Amino acid sequence: MGLSDREQEVFAEIESQLISEDPKFASQMQMNAKGPLRRFSTRNIVLGVLTATIGIVVLLTGVTIDAIWLGIIGFIIMGSGIYLATKRTTKPPSKTGRRGGSGTLKSNQGFMEGLESRWDERRRQQ
Repeated sequence: MGLSDREQEVFAEIESQLISEDPKFASQMQMNAKGPLRRFSTRNIVLGVLTATIGIVVLLTGVTIDAIWLGIIGFIIMGSGIYLATKRTTKPPSKTGRRGGSGTLKSNQGFMEGLESRWDERRRQQ
């Protein structure tokens, strides 16, 4: 179900107000030619949590056996895992769910058009 002309005008007005009031936030939300939206990767989160867990185990082992060098290595591993888990990717997910494929959103669409097309796509999948 598409939006009426009046609703499209209201959304365009809201979008222009958002851009004028908070241009930094609006630029982060827009998916335009500057680059795609940055997203968290499930793969990175899982690997990061596993790495951080291994780092905690190594850190605690180093503390338990009074090996400071092992504790430092464990801390570095733990920090690397946290970094990996919070690292974002710029590749949009493809239709198959894997990253790096061709997304269904065009890169030059405005904020509201992007939301509209995602809403329409969800409605079609139901």
